[in-house]
Amino acid sequence: MLKEAKLYGKKVVIRFDDERHIFYDEKGNPLISVTGATGIIDKSAALMGWAVKMMGEFLRQNWDPTKVKTEGDKLGLIGAAQKEYRNIKKAEADIGKTIHEWVSDWIKGKKPDMPLDEKVVNGITAFLKFQKEHQIKWLESERVIYSQKHHFAGILDAVGKMGKDLVLFDFKSSNAVYPEMWFQVAGYQIAYEEEMKKKFDKKMLIRFGKDNGEFESYELGKDWKDKDVFLACLKIKKRLREIENS
Repeated sequence: MLKEAKLYGKKVVIRFDDERHIFYDEKGNPLISVTGATGIIDKSAALMGWAVKMMGEFLRQNWDPTKVKTEGDKLGLIGAAQKEYRNIKKAEADIGKTIHEWVSDWIKGKKPDMPLDEKVVNGITAFLKFQKEHQIKWLESERVIYSQKHHFAGILDAVGKMGKDLVLFDFKSSNAVYPEMWFQVAGYQIAYEEEMKKKFDKKMLIRFGKDNGEFESYELGKDWKDKDVFLACLKIKKRLREIENS
């Protein structure tokens, strides 16, 4: 189901499918998203190692000589092992989405019920610890952004005041932080500042620990290099799309 956001004083309408994370301009043309642009950064080495590890762990836990007797049994088990990383990746994505939704509802003043999943609860606990420590005055959550100048869209996690500082927050529930996250935040910054005519005093990346309920915070500063890298990623992504559609 498509949703609609009216931006730039309600003069610009952006439609988006939040399940598929696809954005469209007023003419129905698909827009490159912030994460779509930074997705061109190669992560295959780390992902390949993790996928192989997950496959090995699955086989270690499920290879039972008393049950795996025929060639068909072996092939079936190996096939399941080859798909295991996808199952884990989807489960982790679902956990991250649930944490984000709970945090967004809380910021908006709702009173969401505490989920039952332990990892989700750990992520929420980490957010509440962060809030207690920093006492953020939240201004916006899950805000659709769009750059008229550069033609990309996305959804930033939150904007708030930390003391007198206007801060852009990006929430992560991944097991680690990666350099491309700096560039994603820069993309959100470019579009928000362009529309709102306001400058952020700070940008912060907050990682909520799904395993231990702790948080890690990274102040990203105002480095113009991150903006340049994001726009370079966007340019490459646009050209790749042109080639694919030619």
